[in-house]
Amino acid sequence: MVRHLSSSYWVRLLLLTLLIGMIPVIALGSLSFLRAKQSVQEKVNDSNMQLLQQTQLNVEQVLQLFENLMTQYISTSTVHEALQTPFSPNNFVLLNELVGGLNKIQPYELGIKNVYVASLDNDWVLSNEGYSPLDTSPIRSVIYEYAKSESRSFWNAYVPGSGQEAEADSGGNQAQEAIPAGVHLVKKLPINRTLSTGLIMGEISAAKLEKLVYNEAEERETLILDSEFRPLTSAVGSVLKTTGEWRPAAEMIRGMPGAEKGHFIFKANRETISVNFTKSNYNGWYYLSFASLDDITRDSRSIGWYTLFISLGTFVLILLLAWIGSKRMYMPIRRVLSVAVDHGAAGDPPQHKDELQVIGESIHRLRTSQTLMKDQLRIHSKQLEVFFIRRLLQGEIRPKETKERLAQFGYEQGSAELASDMPETGAAASLFAVMTVQIDSLDYTRYQDRDVDLLMFAIGNITSELIPANRRFEPVVMVDNQVTICRSCEPDGHDFETELYHYAEDVQRSAEQILGLKVSVGISTPYPSIHDSHQAYKQSLDALNYRLRFGEQAILLYTSVSPESRSVAAYPDWLEKELIDSIKTGDKEKARGLLNEFAHKIIADYLSYEDLQMVLTRLLIDLLREGQEGGESTTEPLPVLGKPLLDHLQELKTAADIEQWFFAHVVEPMIDTLLHQWENRNKKISERLLEIIHNEYDTNLTVELCASRLNYHPNYVRTVFRKETGSSFSDYLSQYRLAMAKQWLVETDMKIGEIAEKLQYQNSQNFIRYFRKMENTTPGQYREKHRID
Repeated sequence: MVRHLSSSYWVRLLLLTLLIGMIPVIALGSLSFLRAKQSVQEKVNDSNMQLLQQTQLNVEQVLQLFENLMTQYISTSTVHEALQTPFSPNNFVLLNELVGGLNKIQPYELGIKNVYVASLDNDWVLSNEGYSPLDTSPIRSVIYEYAKSESRSFWNAYVPGSGQEAEADSGGNQAQEAIPAGVHLVKKLPINRTLSTGLIMGEISAAKLEKLVYNEAEERETLILDSEFRPLTSAVGSVLKTTGEWRPAAEMIRGMPGAEKGHFIFKANRETISVNFTKSNYNGWYYLSFASLDDITRDSRSIGWYTLFISLGTFVLILLLAWIGSKRMYMPIRRVLSVAVDHGAAGDPPQHKDELQVIGESIHRLRTSQTLMKDQLRIHSKQLEVFFIRRLLQGEIRPKETKERLAQFGYEQGSAELASDMPETGAAASLFAVMTVQIDSLDYTRYQDRDVDLLMFAIGNITSELIPANRRFEPVVMVDNQVTICRSCEPDGHDFETELYHYAEDVQRSAEQILGLKVSVGISTPYPSIHDSHQAYKQSLDALNYRLRFGEQAILLYTSVSPESRSVAAYPDWLEKELIDSIKTGDKEKARGLLNEFAHKIIADYLSYEDLQMVLTRLLIDLLREGQEGGESTTEPLPVLGKPLLDHLQELKTAADIEQWFFAHVVEPMIDTLLHQWENRNKKISERLLEIIHNEYDTNLTVELCASRLNYHPNYVRTVFRKETGSSFSDYLSQYRLAMAKQWLVETDMKIGEIAEKLQYQNSQNFIRYFRKMENTTPGQYREKHRID
């Protein structure tokens, strides 16, 4: 029968062994290859950056040497004298000295193509080619263009035949496409003066720059760009194979403002190019080194293949060891399987089950057959016990049935608690008490209302662990309450209440530590007969109602909190009146404070829970009536609460709950509605005042007159108008009259005196003085300036 079973567990064991062995090999090989590849790339990049910086140093050494020679030359008195001299045949000595100086600053190793000295004032230019007038010189356009530059000393690329030649537009295509014939070093003369009368221009050939950036390695190319990202050397070779492939690199550098050097990669002709760049602090040129990333990573590929071969060899070894080891580990399981199948249930052998599943099912059938009936009896017994206690608390069980059920659930064994109900036992008298636990609030906890049932069962489990089994019945859940009938064999009720109080403290402490909940506990008066549990349950609920006075996490014994007699206290009318006044004035902070004072006042004065409910109901009715008499729709937010108002009042457990509920659902909506109506009324008053001004500005208007027409006090009208418009009534009226005066001056032929009279000025001079003060001109001048004939 075992031969028909598939060895699926052995296959899984083999695969697991392979997986455990291969994960480290693959991870180690991959990390080694990636680290080696990264290390190779970093070393090559560092090497390329060093070579690029060496190239930059060589180029700048030549440029700076040439600039130093030129600076020394132009600092001589000969150059200074020549700039002030118009050349003639009589000045051949001075001319020879200038030419001699030019020859000295052009050594062969610097690759200087030519040096030009030009006088703008005396119209001559001198170079290696000799002397010529500036107007007839072939480079006159270049010299004039350089003379316009704001810089007194600068380097610039020279592109022959480009139209602008030396000064190329940074966005121009021609200057970007053409490779310059060289670069110019330009210095305006005299060197230490702001006003230039001449300039000197030295030209270094592009061939010299090409030699300075010559690359010994074929896999690397170097390119120089000027500060406007124009190429100064050729950029076509083994890496950049076509013209213009360098442009994406230039754009990426342009997008990194302030970068002095760096490294990045980009795609060109389906090839990944690695770029190192550095920016010269000397003249702002950019030096770029291009290298193919494939060439850089060529050495790392051999490392990758070597790592792969080592990993494959390790995998073969792990496969062999896993095969042998899993076979040996599987043999004991195979033997146990044969025993389990031979002694299992009759029928066809299982074909698609794991070996351990077959063994487990065989063992499970044996245990199930022994414990199934016992478990079922225990479950049903527990359900019946809970059902019995609920009926007992609800007063729905007869005394005869009570005795039978107590015997069935084993409550009378080893104790004398039922002596009062069953005198035939001959045991001493005992006491009972009902302890009810309620959750104070789910606010600021991680629970929601739908979790109440589960929380009640959790509290029941906590109660079961904290109260010994011989001191209680089974805890049950009644609606939103966890209820436990406690019992004592001692006849002293005072000691029993002390014991119950300690139990309640333990339950409170554990509920807060384990569940993060604050709970209150109500304890009934101890009673001798188990049949009085129904009345005791009501007492525990009544005790919990007095949380209004004691706050959250209270332990309330009915004998302590229940008032012996009802006392009639005076209703705090003055607090209610002040509360209504604060609502009318829109003072939310004061209203909240008065609510707090009202809640603490009634809790201190009214001992009976029923009296407290009556006071809260009266406060609610008075507030709603005040809102309706004042024309407010205060009841609008209340229906969304989903239940009758009196039900909400009964759920208020503390002074803070009273304050919060009344403020959020009654007081605050009334204040918001009043403020909204005030804003609308003020807006209408302001709009009506503006309308009167705009229509009757030419009459003797005063704020008192307008207030009387609107039936409001003048001071109130002034305050509203200033708040709504940001200006006083008189200022706005004067400004509007001024605007009308300006309009009449431009559009009509009315005399200034007529305008002043129509705008209610006593005489024209007062009008003219006000007009001049506001417009800084007289009315007549304003008319002449703005009137269009």
